[in-house]
Amino acid sequence: LAGCASPPFRTGAGMTRLTIRRGATKRLRATYFTDQTAGIVRNLSGLSLIIIDQSANIAAPTVSILTPASLGQIQILWTDEQTAALNRGLGRVWLTLGLENSSGEREVLPTLTFDVE
Repeated sequence: LAGCASPPFRTGAGMTRLTIRRGATKRLRATYFTDQTAGIVRNLSGLSLIIIDQSANIAAPTVSILTPASLGQIQILWTDEQTAALNRGLGRVWLTLGLENSSGEREVLPTLTFDVE
């Protein structure tokens, strides 16, 4: 989005391994930071969270910005029914999200990849 820097994305040691358990609800909450080291969160007020792209092996999750949006938190939710069709250990689930403002400008966020258990 115009005038917004992308949040830092950690790689390597210290990253959380994301997993989806077959036949179970998967809820992921994440906080976006403008400066993670300083603990300054990204204000998501006035933005919409949208799905840009995703793997074809699972139905689209429900995505939302949690209130208050000023705390920079999002939620991704797949239901038991959505995860039931996944095959354990066969492939991954990936999801690319974006933020959109009222002018239609979009910022694509880093792709999230989940191992199936």
